[in-house]
Amino acid sequence: MKSKAPLVVGILFGVLVLGGAVTALVVHLNVNGSSGSPKRADKLPAACGTVSEAALAKARTTNPNGLASRESKLARGTHTTCGWNQTKGVDGSGQRSTTVFVSRGQEDAESEFDRIVGQNMANTQSSPRQKPLEGLGDEAAAVLAETNSAFTELSVVVRKGDTVAEVDISGWDAGLFTNSKPDPAELEAAAKGIAEELVAKL
Repeated sequence: MKSKAPLVVGILFGVLVLGGAVTALVVHLNVNGSSGSPKRADKLPAACGTVSEAALAKARTTNPNGLASRESKLARGTHTTCGWNQTKGVDGSGQRSTTVFVSRGQEDAESEFDRIVGQNMANTQSSPRQKPLEGLGDEAAAVLAETNSAFTELSVVVRKGDTVAEVDISGWDAGLFTNSKPDPAELEAAAKGIAEELVAKL
C-alpha cells in the first residue's frame, strides 16, 4: 500500500503557496490602493483658478480644499492661499498635498522672495537643499526638504514684478512594508508646472 504522505505534503504545499499568493495580492492592493477623499466642490478664491486641472493632476492633487484656502487684503495688495489634496480613485496611492501662496502688490517683492526662500531653508525638521530655477519669472528657486521619514516637501518660490508666489507639494509614496520617499524630480516638475501657470497670468 502506497504511502499518502507525498500527496498530503503536496496538498499542504499547494495550500501554502495559494495562501501566500492571496496574502501578497491583498498587501499589493492595500499598498497601491487609491488614497484621498471623494471629489469635493469646494469654492476657492478666484486667483486659484489660474492653476489648471492638468497641472493639479501632475501633482496628484485634484481635490480642492476650501478649508485650506483663503484670500486676505494686505496694507498693500492681497495674499491668497490655495489648497488641494488627493481625489480618491483619481490621484493614486500614498499621500500628496499642494498649497499655493500668492502675494500681490508687494512693495519690496525682492525682499519678500528672499524671506520665503530663507524660511523654507530654515526648516529644522530636515536638511533643505536650494537651487535656482532659470527662465521662471524674474527670479525663482526650488527648495527640497527631505526628512528622516518618508515625508518629503518641495517648494518652488518665484517672483515676477511685485508678485511673489510659492508652490508647495508634500507627501510620501506607499511601499510594500513601509512608506517610501517620492521622487524629488517628480515633485519639482509638478511644482514648476503650477508655478509656470501662475507666472503666465501675472
